[in-house]
Amino acid sequence: MKIVILSLAIIINLYAANNSTAYQWDAFIQKAVEASFTIKQDEAQLSVEKSKIAQSTLWKNPTLEMSFDDGLENSIDYTYFEVSQQLPAWGENSSKKRAAEFSLDSAKYSKDSTLLKVQYQAASLFQRIYFLKKQVEMLDKQLRKIKDLQEKSKNREELGEISGFESSRIEILRQQVLMKKQSFQNRYIKSTFEAQSLLNVDSEVLILGDIVKADENKVETMTASLEKSPEYAKHEAMLQATKQELALVKATRYALPELYLYSERDLNPNNNIDSTYGFGFKLSLPLWNTQNSKIEMQNAKIQKSTIKTQEVLYKLKNRVSSYHKLYKNSSKQFEDYKKNLLDPSKIYYETSVLSFELGEISLLELLDAQTLYFQSQLEHQNLISQSYIYWLQLCKASSINLLKDN
Repeated sequence: MKIVILSLAIIINLYAANNSTAYQWDAFIQKAVEASFTIKQDEAQLSVEKSKIAQSTLWKNPTLEMSFDDGLENSIDYTYFEVSQQLPAWGENSSKKRAAEFSLDSAKYSKDSTLLKVQYQAASLFQRIYFLKKQVEMLDKQLRKIKDLQEKSKNREELGEISGFESSRIEILRQQVLMKKQSFQNRYIKSTFEAQSLLNVDSEVLILGDIVKADENKVETMTASLEKSPEYAKHEAMLQATKQELALVKATRYALPELYLYSERDLNPNNNIDSTYGFGFKLSLPLWNTQNSKIEMQNAKIQKSTIKTQEVLYKLKNRVSSYHKLYKNSSKQFEDYKKNLLDPSKIYYETSVLSFELGEISLLELLDAQTLYFQSQLEHQNLISQSYIYWLQLCKASSINLLKDN
């Protein structure tokens, strides 16, 4: 029976190994970028915007008009023929083209902005899995320590050195730690499922290596020039496109001229066919509608777009300032925690282990020291994780490309 169970365990482990893929930091983020449907949609939008530029300088198609009747020689024949062509207003096509070019720029910056969002979504998920994995490993280590202590306490209980009441406290602690480990494991598994969805893979996602932090000098450089942020540049390009749309409205506020050529055929008094040729132009008179309301609406759009652009830059500066302070404070916090709590609790626990071996302290005192130390380890990891989150947010606000600027 034992052989069968062992064989099944080996098969399950081999199956899991064959159906899992391990990713390091850069590979994980790159895979998320390649799998992103949103980025692919942005790439398709670029093709649309490029087509708009080609379309912007084209004239309208000419119009053909022909009339037929039987008034010439008792047979159906054409009596009127006209070709007309509407001409673009002065500066119309150039304004259209510039507006389309700025729209293309905006689409490019939008794609860059989406690229960064996907990168940071992946980085945040990698970071969460990374720290959950470390916390599960810490709890595993504590469970091993508890198991060792259970074996020692069992021997001492048989010798009458400790009571069964004290020994039962170990099992209670073991169950507490086990439940906490299961909670962290569930969060870890849930996060790996999210990773499968983000990376668009069916195999289990594992992570390797450490988190790679962006170069601090690069972050400081980007923080000082937030106008280069894709998010800000996108809105600035949209603002410029709106201004070109105003120029287009002004160029076309009056009627567009239309040239035409015509040929007309008719019977003269001698029953001969006379053909008349001519040309002319058509132009509506802007007496009632001078398009002033369109100009006012476009000016309002420019004002709205300007305010939005200013808002984006303000929020970027505010986020950079906030996350910079939070990162500095959290970094100092976990360093102080290590110095004032983690290191002393470690020394206290190691000393308690020796004292218990020498019979100087009780089992309950040792359990308290062990619990204090491992709780301090978990809390220290939480503080480090929070610091990394703030650092990641600072990099995101500074528009750091995690694949290029590391």
